[in-house]
Amino acid sequence: MVSWRDRLETLDEQHQEMVLGSSLSQRFAAWPLYACHPSIVGAFYGLLITCALLLPIGWSHNWSVLPWLTETATRGVTIMFSLALLGHASLIMNKFIQRPPAPLDKFRIVLFALPFVGFGLLMATWSGMTTDIPAMLSWGVMLFPGPAYVHLSWAPRYRMLSMLEDGIDPFGPAKVEVGKRQKEQELEAAVEALVE
Repeated sequence: MVSWRDRLETLDEQHQEMVLGSSLSQRFAAWPLYACHPSIVGAFYGLLITCALLLPIGWSHNWSVLPWLTETATRGVTIMFSLALLGHASLIMNKFIQRPPAPLDKFRIVLFALPFVGFGLLMATWSGMTTDIPAMLSWGVMLFPGPAYVHLSWAPRYRMLSMLEDGIDPFGPAKVEVGKRQKEQELEAAVEALVE
């Protein structure tokens, strides 16, 4: 059975770069397609946020194990489920809109910094250092980069990878055939040899 990786080689270099994207997208593309669904990527981001909250939640409960684990599990499942739903909604929207993935290279520093800024604001609010910042704003700043990345970059790429897996060229109506480009080059070389 021919996989999307074999069909990707039939595309030109510019389209290959668009499908694979930056290093983060390439890491997700290295996973099997069933494991890198946008909802799973969104839930994975939620898991990372939950891991970051383990120590602050434990500290707020004076390291009492049962309340610590209960609150962490409740918050974690809620965050993961919410971000998974947003990831799936992004994929559904992208199937209708069919827009190309947005290049996030210019915003990478901001997107990577936002979870840490949000986490810092949340810790300042929880510790009572400031009451001027609403907790929802802190949560929003911390959670925003994951769904933004999935919606703008990964969901369109996943749609393209799924199309390649099904043998459909995501950049045109024709089917992608493995070795088609090589056959065309061989044919052009044969024609050029006959002309000479």
